[in-house]
Amino acid sequence: MSQTPRHINTDRSLSRPDQAARAPQAAPEQNTRSTAGAQHAAPPRYAAQPDLGGDDAPRRRKKKKKTPLWLPFAIVMGVIAVISGVVVYGVSLVNKVEDSIRPAESAPSIVEEIQTAEEYKGDVVNILVCGIDFEEGRSYSDTSSNDGMTDMILYCQFDIKGGALRMLQIPRNTLVTTQNRKLTLSNGKTYAVSNYQINSVALSNGGSIAALADVIYDQYHLPIDYYVTIDMQALVEMVDNFGGIEVYIPRDMSYGGSKLLKGYRNLDGASAEFFVRCRHGDGYANSDIDRLNMQRYFYAGLFKRARAMGITDILNQLPLIFKDYIHTDMDITTIAKLLASFLKIDSSNIILAQTPVFMGVPNVGKTDSFAGYSCVVPDAGSIANLLNQYFCTYTGPVEVSELHMVTDQWPHGSASTDANVQYMGRIDKESDDAILSGDTDLSGAVTTDGQAAGTGQ
Repeated sequence: MSQTPRHINTDRSLSRPDQAARAPQAAPEQNTRSTAGAQHAAPPRYAAQPDLGGDDAPRRRKKKKKTPLWLPFAIVMGVIAVISGVVVYGVSLVNKVEDSIRPAESAPSIVEEIQTAEEYKGDVVNILVCGIDFEEGRSYSDTSSNDGMTDMILYCQFDIKGGALRMLQIPRNTLVTTQNRKLTLSNGKTYAVSNYQINSVALSNGGSIAALADVIYDQYHLPIDYYVTIDMQALVEMVDNFGGIEVYIPRDMSYGGSKLLKGYRNLDGASAEFFVRCRHGDGYANSDIDRLNMQRYFYAGLFKRARAMGITDILNQLPLIFKDYIHTDMDITTIAKLLASFLKIDSSNIILAQTPVFMGVPNVGKTDSFAGYSCVVPDAGSIANLLNQYFCTYTGPVEVSELHMVTDQWPHGSASTDANVQYMGRIDKESDDAILSGDTDLSGAVTTDGQAAGTGQ
């Protein structure tokens, strides 16, 4: 059987390798025709070899520039310097904040007996926040003055595990004792109370917020882990440092020459102070209770600003807004963790409520007066229902008998105020509706005279 003869490529000369190496080669054509079971493949290519014997001199490679030995060291040292600077700045910032917020060494701390039970620590943190009305030259020993009393009492329950924040407002003129300016707790502790009301407990005991925490735990059965005190002057500076706070004002307000108009407004420090402290004027039939309701709108605006800033910006602001105006027994790490948790909470999971109180003397309809002091009487039954529904998630339900209040020790009206439970999301919606309707004024403060004198204290 005959076979197809083998084809031999003669394009290359085997006797002249130098010329073959130097001559440019044309690309061979691809043979696409098949023979009987075989196909011609293109010849293998070889890399051209340099001519070592001709006139052309061999090319020399360019020498690479050597990197100076000192350069990597300098770069490393520069990076270390930058990192060290950041660390030093961070440490100095932390130290500065902690120094400014740390209470006096003589200040009593929250006792372990009233703190969150050990098995729930990490799941929930309970904080007592108090706004204090201070002036220059204040003295805790001067009990004849209202200066230094807790003008605002706010119980904050951070439910970290459940992703919620629950806040309880306690009216500052709540009657806590009918003894002779003295309060004896169920555990035998005794505290002075200069005006028989809850707002004088701290002042009457050397400025001790721990004493106030004891009273709140005894009468409301609410555990307290930490406290925060805020000089009301801090509010003015904080708002001004933020460039104002945008707040929805649900109704016109006017008193003592200052005025705020209903709508979505940008409040400066003086206007914000008037807004949260005013308790007189048109529409303030229930004085302090109406003021508590108005303060919620400020909280909503403040929370919205905090979310817009983020945790880094807030921490950078701490030295400015804390100064000597805010004190707490929390360390900076705890504050940062709570801030991070707070910024993750949706406004629909933030609850505000207030303790129901009896406002009027029977058949008279006016505020109770005890020993010459205007006061309100806590409604123990309604308060127990409120606590069990919203604030006793971890401790279990509380019985009315466990609330050591003066409800039945002084005559009071037959109907108490409403707990007025609100979700922050609802308040935010009112603000959004005002914006959509065009009822806004974001140019700045809207008090008529810029004074804080019309606060109606």
